[in-house]
Amino acid sequence: MAGLKQLKILVVSALLCGASLAAPDEVPRKEYPVDPKSGLIMAPGWEMVNAQCNVCHSSFIVSQNSGDKKAWRETLQWMIDTQGLWDLSETWEPILDYLSTYYGVADIDRETFRRLPLDPALMPPPRK
Repeated sequence: MAGLKQLKILVVSALLCGASLAAPDEVPRKEYPVDPKSGLIMAPGWEMVNAQCNVCHSSFIVSQNSGDKKAWRETLQWMIDTQGLWDLSETWEPILDYLSTYYGVADIDRETFRRLPLDPALMPPPRK
């Protein structure tokens, strides 16, 4: 009987310990399906991104890239400045929210890529 009580204490302790290790502000991320036609994650805002981006290029370009909000803003601004993308007006923020949330910063999968990234000193100078 004493063994059972010790086991219960051990289980409760393990559960409490596990609960305290989880970040209190960490919200479980909801899983969304992927649209088989576009390849985009069907999370809120995906239709807007699908409609805006697919006018000029495949949405697979979106899913092959990643970045934080700043990186996506720079990419979209580059498209506006050099590629003829129209002013996104009120759709800027919803598009940036979607892209940075569902195609955010990602670590490089070393098993997918064949070589290490180029040394920054070997890269072309940044655009001005």
